[in-house]
Amino acid sequence: MSEETSGQEAVAVVGMAGRFPGAGSVPELWQNLLDGKSAVRRFTAEELRDAGVPDDLAAHPSYVPMAAALDGIELFDAEFFGIPSREAQLTDPQQRLFLETCWAALEDAGHPPDRFDGRIGLFGSSSISTYLLGLVAAGEELPPDGISYPLLLGNDKDFLCTRAAHRLGLTGPAVTVQTACSSSLVAVHLAVQSLLAGECDMALAGGVSVSVPQHTGYLYREGGILSPDGRCRVFDAAANGTVRGSGCGVVVLRRADDAVADRDRVNAVIRGSAVNNDGADKVGFTAPSAAGQVEVVREAVAVSGLPAGALGYVEAHGTGTALGDPIEVRALATAHAADGDPPKACHLGSVKANLGHLDAAAGVTGLIKAVLVLREQIIPGQPGFTAPGPGIEPHLDRYRVSAEPVRPLSPIRAAAVSSFGLGGTNAHVVLAAPAPAGERPVPAGTRLALLSARDAEALAMLAAELRDRLADRPDVRLDDVAFTLSEGRTGFAARTALRAGSVPELVGLLGTVAAGGGVPDDPAAAAWLAGGELAPGATGDLGHARRVALPGHPMRRGRHWIDVRPASGAAPATQGPRAEPRLAERVREVLTRMLDAPGLGPDDDFYDLGLDSMRAVETVTLLRDTTGLPLSFEEFDGLRTLTAVVGHLTALAGSADGGTAPPDPAGPRAAKGTGPATTGTGPGTAAHRHLLSRIREGSAPGHVFMVPPAGGTIAAYIDLSRHMSDERTLWALTHPAGKPGEHRSVRELALLYTELVREVQPSGPYLLSGYSFGGSVALEMAAVLERAGERVERVVMLDSHPPEAYVGGSADRLAFLAAFPTLIGQILPGTAPGAADRDAPAPRSVEEAVERIGDPDWSAAVKAELAGFFHTWQDNHEALKRWFPDRRPGADIVVLAAEREENRDIMRALDIRVADRALWARHSAGRVEVRQVPGDHYSMIRAPENIPHLGAAFDRALRGV
Repeated sequence: MSEETSGQEAVAVVGMAGRFPGAGSVPELWQNLLDGKSAVRRFTAEELRDAGVPDDLAAHPSYVPMAAALDGIELFDAEFFGIPSREAQLTDPQQRLFLETCWAALEDAGHPPDRFDGRIGLFGSSSISTYLLGLVAAGEELPPDGISYPLLLGNDKDFLCTRAAHRLGLTGPAVTVQTACSSSLVAVHLAVQSLLAGECDMALAGGVSVSVPQHTGYLYREGGILSPDGRCRVFDAAANGTVRGSGCGVVVLRRADDAVADRDRVNAVIRGSAVNNDGADKVGFTAPSAAGQVEVVREAVAVSGLPAGALGYVEAHGTGTALGDPIEVRALATAHAADGDPPKACHLGSVKANLGHLDAAAGVTGLIKAVLVLREQIIPGQPGFTAPGPGIEPHLDRYRVSAEPVRPLSPIRAAAVSSFGLGGTNAHVVLAAPAPAGERPVPAGTRLALLSARDAEALAMLAAELRDRLADRPDVRLDDVAFTLSEGRTGFAARTALRAGSVPELVGLLGTVAAGGGVPDDPAAAAWLAGGELAPGATGDLGHARRVALPGHPMRRGRHWIDVRPASGAAPATQGPRAEPRLAERVREVLTRMLDAPGLGPDDDFYDLGLDSMRAVETVTLLRDTTGLPLSFEEFDGLRTLTAVVGHLTALAGSADGGTAPPDPAGPRAAKGTGPATTGTGPGTAAHRHLLSRIREGSAPGHVFMVPPAGGTIAAYIDLSRHMSDERTLWALTHPAGKPGEHRSVRELALLYTELVREVQPSGPYLLSGYSFGGSVALEMAAVLERAGERVERVVMLDSHPPEAYVGGSADRLAFLAAFPTLIGQILPGTAPGAADRDAPAPRSVEEAVERIGDPDWSAAVKAELAGFFHTWQDNHEALKRWFPDRRPGADIVVLAAEREENRDIMRALDIRVADRALWARHSAGRVEVRQVPGDHYSMIRAPENIPHLGAAFDRALRGV
């Protein structure tokens, strides 16, 4: 098939711009690539601390304090784009950087939007707004009713392209593309299609990814995609993962015929592109698929009309993983051999070896590199490359990787770019080198160079940048410079016109303007200098001139940033606690009213007097409002007596007023007995001691530790403890508070809980128990303890589903919301939604779900507690989907299984499969026994008629009888 007549209509790359780690522009990036520089660096302890990384995390042996950071993300020229300073502060740095880069790309192309006669489209992508997440986490800038509209518009991905199009005045399609790390190359594909369909006459395509804060690393996890040493060794024998980076890239595209007719600078032409998805034909959602990669490469090559043998370079997805790189090279070889003419000496590379993985900006950055390879006819080396990996070696007869730059003996006619998104969306683009520039006559005479900027200071800066650029490029034509400045720039208020007969003469005039000096006014430019139009022919003969890359309007960036204040962990007191002598009296008033117990004794247990979890939440809220002191529900749950509550709050009041610090949280919890041992097995243990509560003091030696269910609360264990006769001390763990959607894994919870347990009981044998989700965590704790050389006598599970019931479940947040009212109806009889609510559409938010089940008399605190319960419950179920025991502990397991079947509506909604409890035998090297107790999954531990039976069965299980 002919290279000249086949394939889709070509699309020209006429402009490029970007900011990358270690490079503030595309030319700087190219020089760094040629020099073999890696922008990934190790952060200092001070940088990590300033970024909010805890010292204990930074000191963790698996923590890798490395990334490819982007400088100046807090800086932005808000005035240039007419954006108020406050709006700029509320805007994600990704949106700001993307806007600046789009403008720079249009100037690089010589087509500012106000000078272009046609519609300009915009296709782009961004990563998640970590700037917004930081503000939300710290409670910054959030009004009482939640995220404000300006904050939403400035941070949500949906508005990335539409806001840029609004600020730049673009009237073509403005589409935000989200396909994970292939997003920006998919955006290029969609921009090409839009141009070919006539939807726009020019298109910008690109992506941006900025992590906030910048100077943080990551915790290496074996089997993950990230490198254990912070180095991305693409295609190398030592390849072991990738590393994160931040950056932004944008290209400007036009139909090739239009670009030539308009005298644009054609850097390269896109001859074909394709996008597909792996579908289900792979081992898992995040795994790569060789079949999908083969098909997308074949389609793009076929669309291009070029034979695969024409390819001299492929900019690969290349993440530097031992699994992904060989699959990619094998897929390339298979696809290229399909038409019978595979490449004979095709070089491979990946910019990730230099910049790390730029996520949503990765694909377009690879495209920019490939365009530069074709334009400059040189292939940069791969930094750190030593020897090809074993999966690469079989293909070295056709594909080559070099550590040093290579200038091929024969011209590189074509190149290609791959980008494969996590989850399965693959993109591939085939590029051809630009046609050689034809000979052009050089007309005689002078030319008029027009410069304009927003003010005199910016004009001087522009003159200095243009002077330096032209001094470095003596080969540039004067008529090209004059044509670009007159036809390819916006006319701002501050103006000067410089007439010169040569480039060196122009450089001298620019130096005068840069220094603040004056130049003679040119009579031919008088109207333009006054703000009008330039007289025809005033610039001189530009009939053979073309657009060239010249510096654009300088940006005077200022700091537009909201610094997140470190959380204090305690709300400020609304009144002076030390100055309130009636603190004990006020506490007693609140408790007697909420318990309806006028004769409340100093050591009476609140729960023995009938306090339930709902009223406990309201009690805590009222105590906080009355005393002005911070008190969490978990702290109150462990105090349990008037004496303990007053003592704890008095200590807090003294600490808030400069007195002594409050006692160890374990102290008040142990008010009815001895406190826990303090072995301090981990650096973070002290901060979590409030998660361990003694719910019943025993008279016999030994301890029983109970792990919370998915909802994270221990109220059911308190009820159960009243129906037990076992004489050992009973302890309950509470789920640690966290952000919704940032669940801790089962293993992370097990490690945290094990540290707390060992403070109370430094050595085994241990007795562990847990209801539902808690049973799974208890088994993982047993594995942790055994790895530490300890013995776990027994794990008692209260109707815990085996892992086979959860793994691979696909329930999303809407499914959890739909099931939540039914779940609460099971937990709190009488709160199930009515018939009207059952027939209504599924709730779209947790607040809506709570309103459907809520009692009209419920306080805001109770509703907030239910919302928190939902998030913990969902996050823990998500953790179960990702957990499968990696070892079989030797502990015996007793499963107290509900006689009746669990609610099928909830099971279906949450995608939990029915699994025999006896399957736990697969996950323990000890003896596994299943015993039935009355009730279903929920009523067995809550219904008054069932709890005594469960208590008796629990006693027998703990004793091993």
